[in-house]
Amino acid sequence: MANKSRKVILIFVEGESDETVVGFVTDSLVEQLDQMHITLKVMHGDVFSDRKYSSPSGPQIASDKITDTLKTEKLKAKDLLFVAFVTDTDGIYINPTSLVVDSSIDSKDSFQYDLQTQRLLFPTREKKDEIVETRQRKSRKLTKLIKEGESLKINRTQVSCYVFYNSVNLEHVLFEKLLPDHEKQDAADDFVNQYDEKGDEGLDEVLAFFKSRCPADDYEESWEFIRQHEMMQGYSNLAILFDRIQSYKDKKLESNV
Repeated sequence: MANKSRKVILIFVEGESDETVVGFVTDSLVEQLDQMHITLKVMHGDVFSDRKYSSPSGPQIASDKITDTLKTEKLKAKDLLFVAFVTDTDGIYINPTSLVVDSSIDSKDSFQYDLQTQRLLFPTREKKDEIVETRQRKSRKLTKLIKEGESLKINRTQVSCYVFYNSVNLEHVLFEKLLPDHEKQDAADDFVNQYDEKGDEGLDEVLAFFKSRCPADDYEESWEFIRQHEMMQGYSNLAILFDRIQSYKDKKLESNV
């Protein structure tokens, strides 16, 4: 639980490998920030595509997750500097002509990404329809949250909420390839270890890495870009999140001048 004198940044991630990589950066950054705490919550899945959350809008899902976390962490909405959700784009912006039924795909697989041809392949028409419906639902929820997130009302307090992406997922960003689930955590650990052992220099290098993967410095422009170029390479706008966190360090320095 955060110290009551601290302001809190609340970050939600989908899985443990996301927690490893994002947490490494945020833990390193928060060491440089006085009276600030970053709470990282793993959702163990994608709440924006999960059937359990098919009815609520994106802003409502975010509000519910934030409210639940405030209760468990014994925080108040006024303690929050801002909230971030980190999500995979999961092919939600792929051109419909690149959604292809391919009978050679193992029927045990729901789908497969073909990064070389920038296509999403499905074993059957039924599976394609099911996955496309899920992706379209996620796209609608994210669009509404991105549009309305800066003015969420949590317990009658306005809270700024942002969404940051990895396209098509974290491994695509880090390694320009996709990995089976059982390899993701080890790969994330290896990625972090190569920077962790370098100290401050390592932090600067990993920040530069994510900056190189970010297609725009502006939040809304980064989303406009990925809607048109999702599978071209592993893009991520996490650099904008990290810049936002660092900006509080700059504000603190300015206040001490």
